[in-house]
Amino acid sequence: MIFTLAVTLLIPSAAAAENITISFSDLQLGRNIDIEVYQPTANGSKLVGQTNSTGSLQLDTGSDYVFIIRPAEDVWFQNPLNALELLRLEMPTFLAYLLWAFVITGGFYVVYKRLT
Repeated sequence: MIFTLAVTLLIPSAAAAENITISFSDLQLGRNIDIEVYQPTANGSKLVGQTNSTGSLQLDTGSDYVFIIRPAEDVWFQNPLNALELLRLEMPTFLAYLLWAFVITGGFYVVYKRLT
């Protein structure tokens, strides 16, 4: 009986001191999201960790945290097909392909007119 009482008193205090792991991939925030985690202090705040929407962080359960979620910069012309995916989310697929082809054709037309 004393052993059971001792284990009951010691287990919750040991469990409360452990760290927890937070995964952001379950939230389905999107592909280009930066997440910064700050811990408020008397002098302001301290950066605890920085990750993206597919990462995870390990945090102490005894502290308070502030999460800042913001979109990351997306370079469209580094991979034009990613830009096409963004257009497909907002409009019908055929219209997105047509608009993309129009922009490429228009760009070639402008370059051709400038050279001649």
